[in-house]
Amino acid sequence: MHPYHLRWYRYRRLLAAVMTLPALDTSTPVPHEFSGQWPCCFNGCAEAGRYVHASRPCMELQSAMVLELVDAALQGIEPISQRTAAWQAFARCAVPQLGLGSFAWLVALLQQYGPDEDAELALLLWQGEINQPVAALKAVQRLRRLVAFLQSQGITDAASWLQWRDSADAQAVVHGAPHQAPDTIHALLWHLDSGRCDVPWVLTFARRVLWQAPAHGHIMLAVQEMAEAMNLSAKALARRIAWHERLFQALGDVPELRLAWWRCVKRTLQAQLTNATAAKLQVQGVKEPLSLSLAVHLRQGQPMLTVQLPRAFGAAPAWPNLTMVQLRQEGWGAGLRLRLLLQGEGVLPAQLQLDIAKRWKAAQLQPPVFERISATKWEISCCWCDGLWKPLSLDHAEVTTWAIDTALQVLEYVLVLKGMLTEFQARKKP
Repeated sequence: MHPYHLRWYRYRRLLAAVMTLPALDTSTPVPHEFSGQWPCCFNGCAEAGRYVHASRPCMELQSAMVLELVDAALQGIEPISQRTAAWQAFARCAVPQLGLGSFAWLVALLQQYGPDEDAELALLLWQGEINQPVAALKAVQRLRRLVAFLQSQGITDAASWLQWRDSADAQAVVHGAPHQAPDTIHALLWHLDSGRCDVPWVLTFARRVLWQAPAHGHIMLAVQEMAEAMNLSAKALARRIAWHERLFQALGDVPELRLAWWRCVKRTLQAQLTNATAAKLQVQGVKEPLSLSLAVHLRQGQPMLTVQLPRAFGAAPAWPNLTMVQLRQEGWGAGLRLRLLLQGEGVLPAQLQLDIAKRWKAAQLQPPVFERISATKWEISCCWCDGLWKPLSLDHAEVTTWAIDTALQVLEYVLVLKGMLTEFQARKKP
């Protein structure tokens, strides 16, 4: 038994999930939301394709701020089930429909609808999930006042919001704003008090990771010990967990569809690479000793599909041959970031590397990264972002189509490389 009444394997699982959460980094500059120039959320995102979001980025830092403010505005909604449904409807429906990817876009939307149109705006924001019109109207009005207060403090984006929220005098500033409505002050103080703001999301995070609902006190004590081990305050760690859990819940993830996606990629590559000797789908980074389903592990580690290929028949030992194709998911979030690794044996001459890079560029493939593992072993890798993963808006057929498209894209890299290696071998033969 763990000293905080969580069994050791549950504590380890929770700790592993917490350690994968990135810090709230406000140092990365964010492009102006109205510039019309939207970079991709990851390197080398293709500029076209059914599932590739070249037109909009994964503005996670900015989106999380909007989700947090809406969470505060909904605190007056009862019962809790209706409040949760309203927040989820906003996160999964209103955000993509209204383009609310940042605080600036939220300000622009509130300016487009005057106070006399708050009832209509409430319908757009909560998607009809708040049954009481008066409560929905109050939630919109509270959101307006929250936004106006933040603007009066010079807060324009998520970075300035996080800095102000964590400042020592934030609560004093709120208490010293008597002109604000009492419910606005209450909502702001609620958010500045991590005991009320973040704990529900920490518990949601723990329930999702552990697949059960441990006692409130046991979870918070475990978080306190984790924070000490990470040299953080319990408040800072709870805020980090809550921040990322809101983003996770907004994505509407369906692990079963992710598993179906990966299995379809595997089947497609096996069907195309008929000479493959083995194909294995596994998840790296999961240190859980229990035997859990692959669908559960997909959320705790990095999915990886490895296809082994035989050495080319009749090839000299020094000639380069492709022996392994590996597709891996690099990270979690709104974008599905993929890394393709092509591994081979033999010698990969410098001139051939230059020729491969030119051929991939001509075929509009992502630029390769070459690595020499040893004198007779080499790797070629590349990364791309394969779309905006929102499976609640996709059916199984669309997920299958997406997986086939991705597998064929992988196959294109493989075929171009194998063609060049075959051409190289042909030139070397006497």
